[in-house]
Amino acid sequence: MVRGTGEMVRLALPSKGQLEEPTLAFLERCGMRVSKTNPRQYLARMPAFPQVEVLFQRPADIFAKVRDGDVCLGITGFDIVAEGRSDGDEILVLYENLGYGGCDLVLAVPEGWLDVNCAADLADLALEWWEQGRPLRIATKYPNLVREFLYRKDIHHFTLVEASGAIEAAPAIGYADLIADITATGTTLRENRLKQLDDGVILHSEACFIGNRSKLARGGPALAVAEQMLEFIEAHHRGRRYRSILANIPCHEPAALARQMLGRPAIAGLRGPSFLPIYDANGDCVAVTVSIVVWEEQLHQAIQEFRRLGSTEVIVSPVEYIFGAESEAVKRLHRALGRG
Repeated sequence: MVRGTGEMVRLALPSKGQLEEPTLAFLERCGMRVSKTNPRQYLARMPAFPQVEVLFQRPADIFAKVRDGDVCLGITGFDIVAEGRSDGDEILVLYENLGYGGCDLVLAVPEGWLDVNCAADLADLALEWWEQGRPLRIATKYPNLVREFLYRKDIHHFTLVEASGAIEAAPAIGYADLIADITATGTTLRENRLKQLDDGVILHSEACFIGNRSKLARGGPALAVAEQMLEFIEAHHRGRRYRSILANIPCHEPAALARQMLGRPAIAGLRGPSFLPIYDANGDCVAVTVSIVVWEEQLHQAIQEFRRLGSTEVIVSPVEYIFGAESEAVKRLHRALGRG
């Protein structure tokens, strides 16, 4: 909990589209629940951070408000950030991939273009049309990212047609020849008889956490909130890859059991096993409760190993957070601000 001068720190969250509910759910899993009593209100609070004022905005507006300093922190799509930011602007990407809102910005051409399946094919077509006096027209809401991608693919003869709304219809309507747009599943492309180029992924995007460089550089509550949010996000991301296991195992010599477990990678644990003794009515230790944390991918193997050691009860729980000695995300933020 951040305490101090009473200065409010503004955090902008998505109010529309596919990011709103996943963002609120993600923050709650990270221990940063947003209290929004009325679903139509555009202001809310975050009980874990009394000095945070939550504003709900359109994802594109979040980028602009953080860049311009109207808001200190925000969560929006990385595609919006990558398209809009420039060298020397005020945007700092504090955490690039929050783990939800995944989609790709792709080039897609009409299914009828049977001979165009990759960027090299598109380059040949663009040159052919240019020599005939006609540029290749590409409809997109991401002109900066698309232009940079096309140049990297040696495609230079084209015209970008900036569009909004359902641009998948652009080739059918006739105001563009192909499109570059965001897709999560490809369903909308297929429904509009478009196909993604084999090497046509321009950018992979997820929800990301951003901040205003100048406001964070001043320190105070803004930097303290950013640091604590990064700590919880990072610890949650680390923890969700693990599972906590409790297993009761018959044992009279815990040290020998520990050596056995440390020789088996699946049950060696994140930092080795810890034991709690289980006593019988005579006060003799007849078993131990073993506690370890293992990789999620090793869970089934770990259960089998415990069965081989004689365990009849294996309890598995999710790991909500794993905090390290230091936060790498906070260290990156300090370096970006010239603080170390």
